[in-house]
Amino acid sequence: MKNKALLSLSLVTALFLQTNGFAKEDEKESNLGSVLIYGEKEEITSATKLDMTILETPQIVSVISDVQISDYNLKDVSTILEQVPGVRVERTETDRTYYNARGFDIVNFQYDGVGVPTSGTFHGIEDTSVYEQVEVVKGATSIISSLSNPSATVNFVRKRPTAETQAYISASYGSWSQKRVEGNVSGTLIEDKLKGRLVVAKEKGDSYLDRYSSDVTSFYGVLTSDLTDTTRVTFGHSINDNKNKGISSGALPLFYSDGTVTDYDVSTNTAPDWARKDLTLSKTFLELEQDINANWIAKAIYSHNEQDTDWDWFYLSGNPDRGTNTGLYSLASRYEEEKKVDVVDVFASGYFEAFGQEHKLVVGVNHANIDTTAKSIYPSTGGTYFPIGGDWVNGNVSKPELNNYNAATSSTDTTEKQTAYYISSRLNILDNLSILLGARAIDIRQDGISYGASQKVDENEVASYFGITYEVIPGTMLYSSYSEVFNSQPYVNESLNPLGPVEGNSFEAGIKQELNDGNAILTLSYFKSEQENLGEYVTQHSTGLNIYEGISVESDGFELELAGEVYEGLNLSMGYTYIDVKDKDGNDARRYIPTKQFKVSTAYEVPSMSNLRLGATLKWQNEIYSSNTEVQGSYALVDMFTQYKATKNLSVLLNINNITDKKYKQTAQWGQSNYGAPRNATLTLKYTF
Repeated sequence: MKNKALLSLSLVTALFLQTNGFAKEDEKESNLGSVLIYGEKEEITSATKLDMTILETPQIVSVISDVQISDYNLKDVSTILEQVPGVRVERTETDRTYYNARGFDIVNFQYDGVGVPTSGTFHGIEDTSVYEQVEVVKGATSIISSLSNPSATVNFVRKRPTAETQAYISASYGSWSQKRVEGNVSGTLIEDKLKGRLVVAKEKGDSYLDRYSSDVTSFYGVLTSDLTDTTRVTFGHSINDNKNKGISSGALPLFYSDGTVTDYDVSTNTAPDWARKDLTLSKTFLELEQDINANWIAKAIYSHNEQDTDWDWFYLSGNPDRGTNTGLYSLASRYEEEKKVDVVDVFASGYFEAFGQEHKLVVGVNHANIDTTAKSIYPSTGGTYFPIGGDWVNGNVSKPELNNYNAATSSTDTTEKQTAYYISSRLNILDNLSILLGARAIDIRQDGISYGASQKVDENEVASYFGITYEVIPGTMLYSSYSEVFNSQPYVNESLNPLGPVEGNSFEAGIKQELNDGNAILTLSYFKSEQENLGEYVTQHSTGLNIYEGISVESDGFELELAGEVYEGLNLSMGYTYIDVKDKDGNDARRYIPTKQFKVSTAYEVPSMSNLRLGATLKWQNEIYSSNTEVQGSYALVDMFTQYKATKNLSVLLNINNITDKKYKQTAQWGQSNYGAPRNATLTLKYTF
């Protein structure tokens, strides 16, 4: 799977996509006064550290701007990513979510451009009040972080302080007694020296699911200072705290015992009221930037993330008898986990001239250290499944005494270290022709035990990248890119040994066209990937570990995406995605993921009523399968918003979601699924100072 020619070229270059968001440093101060536009196409894609616009980036880039977040009241990360064309949100249970794109799980997540190693699983509800915008780069980006797969990379851009004093407070009330307050204040603390910003949010309420309720508190503070004319420092800290009750572990079974597809009330929940999850996620970061000269800067970024989980869960397995709901087996447990992630990213970037053109070069090192400790505490009978009656649908399940703990088979204690050295450049061969070359040398070392299985890993690889862009005429860009795939997997095989990394390659080619005087971009792309040893779930071991096997897969497809102001006052974020995933025998694979998706979000400022802003979203997907049986047909969801600016400072926002009250299953990945939320509404008042 190696490309030796690319590898040799990469010795002069690397890191096509990594760092501080797609915003120019001098434009990144605030989202409070942003232009009312979807896509933010004019911003510099500094996630590449190569000062490229989205037009100049040789892959599809989707941006959910602060305006779109506000219009559609996108209060948590999952609701944001549901708006991204081609991204699929797999809500496998109330408080555990996966994201995938182009047929594969997304495992690359960044915060202000700094990659934070993840398994691709998100727990709890992460509030979005911290973030200014979210950016998604489609396809494999082997030089974004130490892990790469042909899905996408998601970059969360935090809000930053503003020079002028600005503030707002908002209050919301919605269906199922959902209440929310949010406050934001920003400005200069010491003239020409120190700026700060503080964001707090609190949301609490019930749910359409029986017995489920959430309580989310978010805090974010950030300071930035010009120590000298050439030295800048930024320090920030955030806390996202969840206290959720009635959470489902797993979800409703998809099949009855007779093999037919189940059909429950939308509100049905497998969890009793004592099932709950307390989860606290804290993130601290420190950035130091130094101008070396007019063309070069050096930057050091340190981030420290901690996630603490305390979880009483109740899980059902099997297939119930139709009518009685009997025939299932149950397991209760208490799960406690503490994860600490430290990341250091140090790089230098700058411009140099050669052959009559100006070029960009980046060189740096990234190191991550991940420590995880966890344990499961079972009833006195241990981790054994027991038959349960059909009254689970009403939550009539007593909480057992949880006191049985065996450290040898019911705990995790692992340490992982990832180190990557990268170098990249953008070479401007002609005024309208650029080549991007890059490589990242990755070293991954892990040790420890998880539920009786060794987690010892010693892997290293050099992943390379090649891209080319050619502006045929002003505003029309042809592009192509190639990336090697290397992804360390957290899975074990039937022998309880680490499965090993998935390796392969990813290719993309397309055309980008500016529209409406450059205020919108239309992109058409074709993509293709090959992967070997991709982890696929097989069964569950007696210790509770999931067992995987490595498979070979090929995928290809195309995406059509349009984002920006397509007409004066009319903003659009639209995309159609088709994917085809095959196994080594040419059969359809990963059929729990839809092969076709279409999403469109609009916002329109009514010319005759300058204080009125309207919009709607349509999200459509085709059918999905479990065990080769269709469990959810194609469906569309429609949301809308109406925003009215009552005074200069006061605005009123009404959001209505799932207007048609469509009943649908959220996933088919694990043979279980809750239903999605029925029609619901939220009213928000916002006062800006």
